[in-house]
Amino acid sequence: MVILILIPILIGSGLAIQTAVNSKLREYVGSPYMASTISFTIGALFLIVLTLLSSVDPLIPMDTFAHNPWWIWIGGVLGVIALTVNLLLFPRLGSIQTAVLPLFGQIIMGLIIDQFGLFYAPKSGLTLVKFLSALLVSIGMLMSTGMIGKHLTGDNNNNLSFQLIGIGSGLLMASQAAINGHLGIVLKSSTHAAMISFLVGAILLWILIIILRVPVKQTKVAVQAGKKYWWIWIGGFLGAAYVFGVAWLVPQIGTGQVVVITLFGQLLFSTLIDQFGLFQSFVNKVSVIRIIGLVVMFIGVAGIHFLK
Repeated sequence: MVILILIPILIGSGLAIQTAVNSKLREYVGSPYMASTISFTIGALFLIVLTLLSSVDPLIPMDTFAHNPWWIWIGGVLGVIALTVNLLLFPRLGSIQTAVLPLFGQIIMGLIIDQFGLFYAPKSGLTLVKFLSALLVSIGMLMSTGMIGKHLTGDNNNNLSFQLIGIGSGLLMASQAAINGHLGIVLKSSTHAAMISFLVGAILLWILIIILRVPVKQTKVAVQAGKKYWWIWIGGFLGAAYVFGVAWLVPQIGTGQVVVITLFGQLLFSTLIDQFGLFQSFVNKVSVIRIIGLVVMFIGVAGIHFLK
């Protein structure tokens, strides 16, 4: 049981690390689109291998396309947008905000999806406890990002537009999760659904690279840098490992525990990255008010998933 608790902490930490290493990869390849393309391609290859090892046919029967809604195939598109936005936000806002703002968007969109049963998700109405928990999440988000209490943190909050984009990214990520969840039901395999999502995203990004004529020769710089900083290549693996890990853990310990424990790992490591400038990111010292905000946000998320 202890191992089952440690695993979601590790994959949550992996999400924080993924954004940091992908941001560094972007510096070497010179384009957020190329960095996203590399990350999605590595993640797709990893999930293809997992799908084959699980004895699932990676090909999709034609009647699956004919008898299901078109939107079940766009999870990868939403993932591409969300990942690229994170790459743009990380250098400007730091690790904590790049984690917290999309998370806030995910919580809000998750409540909307549950309320109206969007994407064929089971309906779950908004209760007083959920409302109060969401309020805690909102207060924690405002405190941890410096949107309130900036006279205590010393922050100069001139990044409102970027912060709103971060929240919008979270809305897309929650939609992607719901879409991939339904795709997993259709394909009878969460791993297969994740593979399709990553593969669609990778193909879309390669097409975008060709259309925009993004220079590929910059990857030579990344290859040279990768000899010293090998970790710049692991972003796609960490993203795919998160998707696979959640799919495997939910039947073991339940959705609520997976979400909350994973969040703990993500927030903890995002704080460490900002505080110490890990993975060659810029140092962004974490104030007491930010830590309090993260704790408040964590309590709110726990309330949404554990209290009815």
